[in-house]
Amino acid sequence: MAKMREFPGELRTVLKEFPFRTKTGRMGVQRAHTYVLTAEQEAWLREVYPECENSRIVKASGMKGSTLHRFARSLGLTKSEKGLKGIMKRQAQKAKRINERSGYYDSLRGKTPSPAAVEGSRRMWEEVREGKRENPWAIFKRTKPHASRALSKKRSAERKEMIRKERRRMELGLTRKTKLTVVVMRPYTRSQTAHRSNALKRGYIVSADCSEQGGERWIIWWDDETDRSERFERNLVKDGFRVERLREDRAQ
Repeated sequence: MAKMREFPGELRTVLKEFPFRTKTGRMGVQRAHTYVLTAEQEAWLREVYPECENSRIVKASGMKGSTLHRFARSLGLTKSEKGLKGIMKRQAQKAKRINERSGYYDSLRGKTPSPAAVEGSRRMWEEVREGKRENPWAIFKRTKPHASRALSKKRSAERKEMIRKERRRMELGLTRKTKLTVVVMRPYTRSQTAHRSNALKRGYIVSADCSEQGGERWIIWWDDETDRSERFERNLVKDGFRVERLREDRAQ
């Protein structure tokens, strides 16, 4: 694309009145400042818009992205076929340079990131921790709230699905494919839940880890301060629990 000529003059605002009517029937006029273009600025926009990126137009003119879209709609401006091809080509070249510099392509090929990329990432996060630089994710959330929420929702769904599959592999005894910390928890029956609750009220000790990996989900301990009951403990055993004396190492 040829070099963009300078934006003529400066943007100016005028006070306009916008009539409105509420759902209750009340009518009124809202006054607000809005940007307007001179004839020369309008001609400039008509010239550069079809073949130039919006980001460059915004930077050159000083207007906001929403303002540029409003002017484009009101003037009926669209990107030309040649302009779209040029924009896509330049964006692809820019992405390629960034990915080569960051080592992203090497990571796809199974290679470790370049020392320059590792050092750059280390410096960036060090500056973030020291407060010298804003967190990239915070910038993304502020500048593109809709996209950040959509990405967060997508990542959350992908992680939940990954955990579900990994938990299922563990239950079936298959080979694990991730290093996620997955806890397999089977719910207690209504009777077992009631027995655990009553055991706590009597002074018995139950494990807070209710997972199969913990190995103590079916053990209920007692010590010298427990209000023991032979009948209650017999019912615990019938319901699948083991009643044991609290070990000294666990009591400490």
